[in-house]
Amino acid sequence: MPRGVLDVARGDRARARVATGDLARSIIAAFACATLAFAGGCALAHAEVARGHPVAFALFPTFGVAYLAACVPLAVAYTNPEDVRADLNACRPRDYAWLFRRTWGAFKDAEDGKVRGKDL
Repeated sequence: MPRGVLDVARGDRARARVATGDLARSIIAAFACATLAFAGGCALAHAEVARGHPVAFALFPTFGVAYLAACVPLAVAYTNPEDVRADLNACRPRDYAWLFRRTWGAFKDAEDGKVRGKDL
C-alpha cells in the first residue's frame, strides 16, 4: 500500500527518508530565501501599518499564504527525495517551478489529500 507524505511509520519499519547532498543543500537554500522574503514582506507590511495605511494589515495573511504555498513543495521534495529528479536544484527558478507545479498538481489530483511519491 502506498504511503502518504504525512504517514508515520512506527516500530521496526521506521527509518528516515530525507534528502541528502546537493538536493538537501539546494532545498535548504531555497527555504532560507523564502523565509527571508517572508520576513522582509512582514517588515514592510508592519511599516505601512505603522504609517497608517488603511489596508496594509491585509498584507500579513497574504504573505503568510504565499510563504506556505512556497514552502510546501520544498518540504515534499525534502521528505521524498527519491521521487523528484536527481538533478533538481530548488534555487533554479525553472526547477522550482517544475517542483511547484508537480507538488500542487499532485495535491489537487489526490482524492484523500495525501501526496504519494508516485504522484510526483
